[in-house]
Amino acid sequence: MPYEKTATVKSVKIDYDVEKQWGNWNPTFDMFLTVTYNDGQDWDNTLEIYGNVKKDIDTNEQKSWGSAFKVKNFFESVFKEKNLLMNDDYTIPDKWCDTAIDREFMVCSYKTTKLKKSGKHFWDTYKIVARSDASQGTLKAKVMKDVQDGWIKNYFTEDMDQDIEKSNVKADFELDI
Repeated sequence: MPYEKTATVKSVKIDYDVEKQWGNWNPTFDMFLTVTYNDGQDWDNTLEIYGNVKKDIDTNEQKSWGSAFKVKNFFESVFKEKNLLMNDDYTIPDKWCDTAIDREFMVCSYKTTKLKKSGKHFWDTYKIVARSDASQGTLKAKVMKDVQDGWIKNYFTEDMDQDIEKSNVKADFELDI
């Protein structure tokens, strides 16, 4: 089950036209936002939010955010505002990064199918956040909808544990092949 928490922004960094190397995947993103936050733990966490803007659409249109709508969503959540617009050059206003520090937002994490050497599951942080005053369950519902719709492919459920246990049960017979 996804886990929601309120977090406080510690730092925000935005980079533009960023190339990444993730395994065999070499994407380039128009916007790459790195947020350091604390959700009540003894350590700070990092959230990377990225996407591409639609440069063929005027920045006065909300659709110009393209897949970078998650970057817009972050700032709208911490500022508790709607319909924020980019600069005319498809960047965000510089002051947004500084103004976001010490603001709160809701973040959601979920257990993944990827295992550590210890056998425990890795956790992933959902790239879409919410306002700190959002109703409990808001992000959980979004995560579960994205799992159901196939957008999140590495979500782990306890049902999977039972399936794994069943597949590890040794048969008490042998097959001649």
